[in-house]
Amino acid sequence: MNIAIIGTYPPRQCGIATFTQDLFRSLSLDPSITPAIIAISDGSEGIFPSEVSASIEKNNVSSYLKAAAHINETYDAVIIQHEYGIFGGESGDYILSLAKALSVPIVSNFHTVLQRPSDAELRVLKQLAAYSHSITVMTDTAVEMLKRIYNIPARKIELIPHGVPHFSYRQSEAKQQLGLTGKKVMLSFGFLGPSKGFETAIEAVAAVPQDDFVYIILGSTHPNILREAGESYREYLQTKAQELGIADKVCFINEFASEKLLTQYLSACDIYVTPYPNENQISSGTLSFAIGAGAAVISTPYWYAKDLLKDERGLLFDFKDSKALSLIIRTLLEEPQVLAKYRYNAARYGASMSWSNIGKLQSKLLKRIIAHEVSAPVTLPRSSAPHHVNNLLHTSTHKLSS
Repeated sequence: MNIAIIGTYPPRQCGIATFTQDLFRSLSLDPSITPAIIAISDGSEGIFPSEVSASIEKNNVSSYLKAAAHINETYDAVIIQHEYGIFGGESGDYILSLAKALSVPIVSNFHTVLQRPSDAELRVLKQLAAYSHSITVMTDTAVEMLKRIYNIPARKIELIPHGVPHFSYRQSEAKQQLGLTGKKVMLSFGFLGPSKGFETAIEAVAAVPQDDFVYIILGSTHPNILREAGESYREYLQTKAQELGIADKVCFINEFASEKLLTQYLSACDIYVTPYPNENQISSGTLSFAIGAGAAVISTPYWYAKDLLKDERGLLFDFKDSKALSLIIRTLLEEPQVLAKYRYNAARYGASMSWSNIGKLQSKLLKRIIAHEVSAPVTLPRSSAPHHVNNLLHTSTHKLSS
């Protein structure tokens, strides 16, 4: 089967590009599937790698139609990575011109599902869903929102988790290679911008007394923010750390991490934190990777975190609540058995999210779609809520043997 995957792609530096590349690699493991990339281009990428068979000019609607003709002639099905901002037009509606012109089955992977979409956003998602033979999302919450808000039939929706890379480093080895031996490491990674809430984590670190503790923020500033505001957010964070007297405990690594470097830092970290200030996030590659690495994960209760951190796979604290975050950090550092429990639970679940497993689920779905079989929606077993900070001390004293 020849499968086209539409999305941004390296050398473009963004989460969708990384996801698209990982999906391409995972599908390539199936000898019956030959995947290729149709890359969305804004003109900044330079030269694409050989697996990119064609590109689409983001803001040129005729380019979408040319790509549709190419796909119809060459491929048996297409997977569309949907994120509003990567496509041209109002709320990215140029992708609808392509979808309408396709004669091959469409699987649309929705990276963003909004609880309160604008009229244009609602129209785009519902129309793309109507053109699609199947829709994949990454959480139970997204499944329910598609049914309740967008009126998409349950039979069209598949739940396939976010994939994670293979982690081959032992923690001691990774710490040694990164010069972190003897340190307790808390990590955040991803593009820097005000929507990430890293100031909350820095404020929490100020209340952590351990001298062997370090908080690493790995990632470059988001390109759009860099164009508009330069490094003002990074400078704000650095100034805050200095004013709080913890500049020696907060380390900024200003680069878009390669997969090798990222897996090293994730393997080295003891604790991973996403202090995002807003609830409206339905997927997070960074949080998924941290679970895959077996870190003790702490997060604010945005939608994806609440779904992923069920069953004691992580801990939640309220938005912008640095005091609650510092309590969790101190408890994990002071009670090794609690830290070990959350690391074990994360690693156990993360193994099921490996890209090799996710590729198999995607392959199975594609084969069903191409064979015109009706796919049943995937449902996860009922699970308990993730642990909130208010339950942490109770958990540490009464549930360690569970």
